[in-house]
Amino acid sequence: MMKGQAFDTFKLMIAAVIAVAILGILLGILGGISPPGADPASIIREQLSKANQFPGSIFVSSTQANFNSGVKYVASSFTDVIGGTGTVSFACGKDESAVCTVTPNGDSPNGDTVLITGNFKAVISACYKSGAAKVGIGKDASISC
Repeated sequence: MMKGQAFDTFKLMIAAVIAVAILGILLGILGGISPPGADPASIIREQLSKANQFPGSIFVSSTQANFNSGVKYVASSFTDVIGGTGTVSFACGKDESAVCTVTPNGDSPNGDTVLITGNFKAVISACYKSGAAKVGIGKDASISC
């Protein structure tokens, strides 16, 4: 064995450890980016959280949510975002009205229920004021605070 060969193995091990550390950092950064067509429930929660922090303002998602046929969104599953009390109402935009049906006080004493009857992508808007939150599905959903 020639002098210095053992050190080459050590350098290779150090390079591997550094590469794994850099990969971990990159995956952490990329994990926070939402892919196109993100989960509607998480986007609704995100927009309601913003609206709860700044009452009276309307917030619109920057990414589109991927809505799937047969899924139901119940208001009571989102009331914790606005403090656990109050109501959540939904509105569907004109383009989504054929595949998005709102039932006032459907399955929830705390607001509306939305049934999705077709696959589509849409932005989500939300506003909150005085214990009442409104969520709009689609760019032209009619909500106001």
